[in-house]
Amino acid sequence: MKRFVVTACVLSLMLGIGAAHASNSLTRVYVHHVNSSKGGTEVIPQGGSWTARDHGGATFQIVTDEIGYGHGAQARLLGTPLREVKYESLCNVGGRLGSCPRGATIIGHRSTWDASGRDGGNFEVVVFPNGFGSSKRATLQIR
Repeated sequence: MKRFVVTACVLSLMLGIGAAHASNSLTRVYVHHVNSSKGGTEVIPQGGSWTARDHGGATFQIVTDEIGYGHGAQARLLGTPLREVKYESLCNVGGRLGSCPRGATIIGHRSTWDASGRDGGNFEVVVFPNGFGSSKRATLQIR
């Protein structure tokens, strides 16, 4: 009987963890904005596939958002890996995504990728989900 109770508790715990991962799964990845010395700051509409302005120069950063929980994000510009220079939590603040106030529920993360000294080209970011599901990817043609 004792073994049955222990087994039931372990199964219950495993199902609870699985449900927690499923409810927090990685649902979306997209480019939020591009900032460069050549093109300034350009917010990219969700689903946008190219920039309206030319970007590049001494300062050049690409900011991506992931909704849900992922890990191992990798970004490339023209096939060359980029370095992640900032990683911050995102929360629902008044119906908009923003920095998390104390006690708020985290719903995603924002990453800033450094492409300084380069010009535009094809940008791609891939994020792997925590738990179940497939990786999510976003691409952007930067002029």
